[in-house]
Amino acid sequence: MNLGIIGAGAAGLTAGWDAVRAGHQVTLLEAAGEPGGLAASLEVGGAPLERYYHHIFRSDRAMIGLIQELGLGDALRFHKPTTGIYRGGRLIDFTTPFDMVRFPGFSPLDSLRFAVSSAALKAIRGGERFNDRTALAWLRRWAGRRATASVWEPLLRGKFGERAEQVSMAWLWARIHCRTFELGYVDGGFERVYTALRDGIEERGGKVEFNKAVESIQQDGEDAPAVVRCADGSRYAFDRLIVTTPQPVFARAAGLPAGDTVWQNQYLGATCFVLELDRSAIPYYWLNINEPDFPFLAVVEHTKMIDPAVYGGRHLLYVGNYVEREDWRFTTEPAELLERFLPYLQRINPEFDRSWIKDWHFSRAGYAQPVVTPGYRSLIPPHETPMSKVTLVTMAQIYPQDRGQSYSVALARKVTASLGLS
Repeated sequence: MNLGIIGAGAAGLTAGWDAVRAGHQVTLLEAAGEPGGLAASLEVGGAPLERYYHHIFRSDRAMIGLIQELGLGDALRFHKPTTGIYRGGRLIDFTTPFDMVRFPGFSPLDSLRFAVSSAALKAIRGGERFNDRTALAWLRRWAGRRATASVWEPLLRGKFGERAEQVSMAWLWARIHCRTFELGYVDGGFERVYTALRDGIEERGGKVEFNKAVESIQQDGEDAPAVVRCADGSRYAFDRLIVTTPQPVFARAAGLPAGDTVWQNQYLGATCFVLELDRSAIPYYWLNINEPDFPFLAVVEHTKMIDPAVYGGRHLLYVGNYVEREDWRFTTEPAELLERFLPYLQRINPEFDRSWIKDWHFSRAGYAQPVVTPGYRSLIPPHETPMSKVTLVTMAQIYPQDRGQSYSVALARKVTASLGLS
């Protein structure tokens, strides 16, 4: 089969890898100039680093299996990094269950309710039972109002803004139930995984083409090929086409009407700075920001998990956000945005100085975080599309998860198997 795949992220590359090994002719078209999608990398000190912070969990069996399949199993290492919360003008340890239950301001009853509700979410299987409940309503009832107001609500509002009250409890269940305290990272970065997939596809006769922004997808008749036209004027015809872009990107390219379900799920954009520092800025790997006036969601010091020597001695600090695409934090010119963020970094660490930043990088993605509401499940599009030769494989379909390398790998393998491509 002459198979086309749009998108060279985790799902697209996995589908291409499976299909080319099964003997199909494969062409991947990627709008960016590099593989990996949201896990694509830049270079720091001669080493690749993800543009947006990435790691995997012990529970991410599909990604772990793929890494081993590609011969990179010895490069995958698991770490036990530290976590903190910034709230009330102070840094609070939040790494262990003991840290969590002695959160400042918790009474013994608050600690007990927080611990029991969290343990229940870890133990409960089948989080779909929470589909129709909102996270904050469930948390206020079971975790308690003080724990919710101190820990959960600031995190949800920091991530979803005014949509926080709409977020489904099924989404939060998935975040708690499926995660582990140990985090996995590949020596040399996840770029090694995506490069290995690309190389494996090309070594078997497939093609991975970059800077191929898709403008239109058409199929004239039930048995006609799927035709893809790109912004550079190139045209492709495929026996079968797998599209791994976010739903709105596919809907525009396919010319689907405004009322089609594929338009209806809502996405937040993502912005992320990588600051190259000459010293450490925070005492944790991951710092959640639970102050409502802060303009960013989290600060992640990657080099609290990976040795700074890997990156030429630089200490690497991510400053990440999920925001509406119309928000000033998404639209502001990056250099100005960084200057507006600096006073808040100084609140976290009063010693922090602009001179610590030796270089910086900025990345922005328009469709990075689905907003999972109680009605979300009914809006999940099927893999089948109005075009018989076109199959949609997108992050909305991994519900109640919302994104993640491992879930993308698993979804791609499920779909290629169902289509008889692997």
